[in-house]
Amino acid sequence: MGRWLRSERGLSVPGGMLAAAGVAAILAGSYVYSQGLIRVSVQEKRPGGDHIRLVVPGVVVPVLMALVPASEIGKHMPAEARQHLPLVQAAMDELQKLPDCTLVEVDGRGEQVRVRVREGLMVVDVNDSGDEVHVTLPLSSLRSVLAKLSRASHSWRHPEHRSDRCSDADDREAGGSKEAL
Repeated sequence: MGRWLRSERGLSVPGGMLAAAGVAAILAGSYVYSQGLIRVSVQEKRPGGDHIRLVVPGVVVPVLMALVPASEIGKHMPAEARQHLPLVQAAMDELQKLPDCTLVEVDGRGEQVRVRVREGLMVVDVNDSGDEVHVTLPLSSLRSVLAKLSRASHSWRHPEHRSDRCSDADDREAGGSKEAL
């Protein structure tokens, strides 16, 4: 018989674990890549002015938003923001349908402002006599923030709208009992 029949070839346990880790890293990397990057660049135009650049994966936004309890966001959300949230969500829905385009373009004395949608990104460029600012945000990141804000606005009720006494129905909805309060 040939030597190839007697040899045992295949993946060892450490080799299999390494292959699984490699596949997981590739999948995680492709997900991070698909979510885009948040870029912020601010440059002061004065002599010796600062130039700040910040680049963060867009996937960080939903992860960080998941760590903040909706009740805390709702508690600190101004009533005016809560009131206009449906309008902002409708605008975001429409923004995602748009082809690449310029939404706002202002060319004034000593200042230029451009707000564009480009390849699934919101791009804001401001250039005036004192600063130059560039911000790029993936629309998917903005959408995840809006979704969390929406959940927060629905889950929190202003203390003035609550009664001092809990009813049994309120306790059942909250999943607790009067003793737990």
